[in-house]
Amino acid sequence: MVRMRNGCVGVGLALAVIGAVRTASAQESQRTNFELVRDAARAACTQLVGKLPTDARGGEVAIRSVGTHDGSFLVENALAGALAESGMTVLTRPDSLGLELEFEVVDLRIAYPRAWRHAWFGERRLEREASARIFARLVDQDAASILWSEQAESKLSDEVAEDNLSVLEEKGSADYLKATLPEQGWNRYVEPVVVTGIVVGLIALFFSNQNASN
Repeated sequence: MVRMRNGCVGVGLALAVIGAVRTASAQESQRTNFELVRDAARAACTQLVGKLPTDARGGEVAIRSVGTHDGSFLVENALAGALAESGMTVLTRPDSLGLELEFEVVDLRIAYPRAWRHAWFGERRLEREASARIFARLVDQDAASILWSEQAESKLSDEVAEDNLSVLEEKGSADYLKATLPEQGWNRYVEPVVVTGIVVGLIALFFSNQNASN
C-alpha cells in the first residue's frame, strides 16, 4: 500500500512537471490584438503626417475616410491624434472651403505567421504581426485641387502563448482583429507520443528506484 501511494505521488510529480512547462508564461503581460493593430495604425499615421507639405502644417484640416474598411474609424482616431500632436487643428467636419485630408485604409489586420514550441512538450508559441497601410491625399476644396498624396506602412510583431488567445483576441472583435492559426504540421502527432513516453519513463524509473531501495 505504501508503494502504491508513493507511485501515485511519482505520477503526480511527473504530470506536474509537464504542466509547469506548458504554462510557464501564462501570466505574461501582452497587448491585445486591438492594441497591437492600433499601435501599428498610429505608427503609419505618424509617418503620413510627417510627410505633409511644410506650408500645410500648423493650420486647420478636416479628415474624411473614403474607404469601406471596418477599421477606418480606428485609423481616423490615430490620424487625428498624429495631426494634433504636430500642431494642426483637426476639424470635426469639413468646411465648404479649406483643407481636407482624405484617407483610405489599404490594409489593417493581424496575422499569425508562424508557431513553434521551445521543447517537445513546451507550450505552443505564436508570432503575431500587425500591419497597417494607409493612403492619404490633401485636398484644397477652394481650388478643387489635390495638393499632396502619399502612403505609409507599418508593421509590429511580438510573440504570445496560444493559450492566451482567448483573452488577446477579445470577444466580439472585428474580423480584421482575428487571424487563422498556422498549421501544426507533423509534430502534432509526435508530441502526444513523446509526452506519454516521458510520463511512462518517469513512472518506471520511480518504481525501479523503489525496488532497488528495498
